[in-house]
Amino acid sequence: MTAIRAIVVLGISALLVAIVGPQLFVNPPTPYAGISLIGSGVQSRLVIRVDRSSPAYRARLRTGDTIACLSVRDSSRLFDPYSPNLQYTADPISLCARHDGAWRDVSFVPKPLPPPGLMYGTAGIAALRLAIYVLFLFVGCALVMARPSVMTWLLFGFCAANIPWAAPQGMLVWLAPALYALLAILTSLLTWTGSGLLALFTLLVPDDRVPHGWRRTAFRILAVATVLTGAFAVITTLWTSVSFTLIQSWIDEGFTALTVLLVVARLATMERQERARFGLAAFAIIIGVICNDVRTVVANNTISIAAAVLTVLMPLGLMYAILRRHVIDVRFVLSRTVVYGVITTVIVGIIGLVDWATSAYLSQVRVALAVDAAVTIGLGIALHRSYRWIEYGVDFLLFRKKHEAEAYLHRLARTLLRADREQTVDRALAHDPYEKLDLTMAALFRVQGTNYAVASAAGWDASDAIAFEREHDLVRFLATERTRLAIRDLRSHVAAEFVESGVLPAIAIPIFRGDDLFAFAVYGLHRDGTRLDPDELDVLERLCETAAQAYMRIENVRYHALLESPLPA
Repeated sequence: MTAIRAIVVLGISALLVAIVGPQLFVNPPTPYAGISLIGSGVQSRLVIRVDRSSPAYRARLRTGDTIACLSVRDSSRLFDPYSPNLQYTADPISLCARHDGAWRDVSFVPKPLPPPGLMYGTAGIAALRLAIYVLFLFVGCALVMARPSVMTWLLFGFCAANIPWAAPQGMLVWLAPALYALLAILTSLLTWTGSGLLALFTLLVPDDRVPHGWRRTAFRILAVATVLTGAFAVITTLWTSVSFTLIQSWIDEGFTALTVLLVVARLATMERQERARFGLAAFAIIIGVICNDVRTVVANNTISIAAAVLTVLMPLGLMYAILRRHVIDVRFVLSRTVVYGVITTVIVGIIGLVDWATSAYLSQVRVALAVDAAVTIGLGIALHRSYRWIEYGVDFLLFRKKHEAEAYLHRLARTLLRADREQTVDRALAHDPYEKLDLTMAALFRVQGTNYAVASAAGWDASDAIAFEREHDLVRFLATERTRLAIRDLRSHVAAEFVESGVLPAIAIPIFRGDDLFAFAVYGLHRDGTRLDPDELDVLERLCETAAQAYMRIENVRYHALLESPLPA
C-alpha cells in the first residue's frame, strides 16, 4: 500500500511539473483576433466588440454581435484575461455569430503578434516560480507518504492547486480541442478548489480523522461547498457560452476569508500549550491562502508574480512547524532505517545511471567495459569511505537530540550490570528515559507479594499510582506475549484506570526473571504530544532487557552472600 501511495502522489506531481515546467520558459508569438467582450460577470450571451481591420472584422464580425459554439480551446484563445502570453497557432477559430437576428458560421485565423517576453519576465523568476511549486509538491508528497490520512491528502490537494495555471492554459492552445478541454478542466479544478481544500485541512490539523463538535459540522458543510465548487468549475469551463468570472472570484474570496476565520477560531479555542505549538502553522496557513488568493484573482502581472513568490512562506513555515514543533507527528515513521534506506537507494540509483550512461555512450568504444567497471568500483569505494560521514550528517541534521538521548540510554544500560540494589535499576528505568526523551511520564511496576506496585515513577505522583493484580489484562498480556504492548491495544478500561490516576502511558514493556514477569515499565508520549518512534522503542526495550539481567545479578549476589555468611551459633 505504501508503494502504491508513493507511485500515485509522485506520479501526479511529476505529471503536473511536466505540464507546467517547460511552458514557463517559452516566449512564442501571441494571437490577435480583434475581439473583446462587452461587459463582465455572469453573461448568458457573449456580446462582442470588434476592432476595425482585425481578422475578426475581415470575417464580417461586427460590434454588438452575439457569438456562441466556441470550443474550450478557442474560448481561451479569444477571452482568457489571465494569459497575456497566449501562444499563437495557425489553427482557425470556429464559432457561430448572430447579426441582425440571423445566425451564421464564422471561421478565421488570428494574426500573429511579436513575442511579448517570458511570462514571468526573466528566466530566473520563472525558475524561482517553478522551484516554489516543486517545493509545495514535495511537502505534500512527503506528508502523504509519512502520515497518510484525510488531513495530509487535503494538504497535498492544496499544494497541487498552487500550480502556475496560466502557463499551460496559455501555452498549450496548440493541443487538440478535446485534449485541451481536459487540461482546462484539471487546472480549473485545482485553481478553484484549492482554497476549499486548505480550509478543510485547517479544520482537521493535527488530527488524522474528522473531529467532533463544531469542527465536524463545519467540515461537512465545507466539504459539500468544495465539491459544489469543483462541479461549478467544470461546468463553467465546458460551458463557454456563459461567463462567470466574477462569481468564481467571489467563491475564491469567500474560501480565503473563511480559512482565516477558521484559523483564528482554532487558536481561540485551543489551550495555551497547543496554541503556542500551532501558532507557526497558523501563520503559514494564513500567508499561504492570502497569497494564493491574490495570485489567482489580481489581474496585475507584477502583483500576481510577487504573491506567487511569497507563497513559498507557506510550505517552509509548515515544514518548520512540523519538524521543530511537531504540529503533525511524523517522527514515528521518520527513523534512521528509513533515512538510510532512502540515501542508499539514491546512491544505488546514481551508480545505475552511470552504468547506463557508460553503456549507452561508450558502447562502440572498446574501453567501455573498463570505464564502466572503474566508475562503479570508484563509487562503491566512495560510498564505503563516506558512510560514517553520511551517518554523522544525518544524525546531526535530523536526529541530533534523539541521537544524544539514545546514546546516553545505551551507556546507561551497560552501567546497570554494576548496580548492587534494585532501587538503582528502578530509578534508571523511570527517571532517565523521562528526562532524556522528554516523556510525559515513566514508571516501573515491580512485583510485591501478589500485586505489581509502583517502584519508581517520574512525571507521576506515586501516591496516586494504582497496583495491578496478576489477573489484570495488562499483566496477563505482557506475561504471555513477552514483548512491548501499546496501551491502546487493550480494552478501554485499562487506559481509564491510568487516566483516573492522572496519566496516560502509551506503551508497556515487560521485564522477566526467567519465565516469570518480574516487573514492567510504562512510558508516555513525548511532552510535545508526538509518539515514540521505532528507534526510541528499540532503545527502551534494550534498556529493559539489560535491567532484567541486572535484577538477576543483584539477586544472585545477594544469594551468594547469604550462603557465604557464617551460620548462627
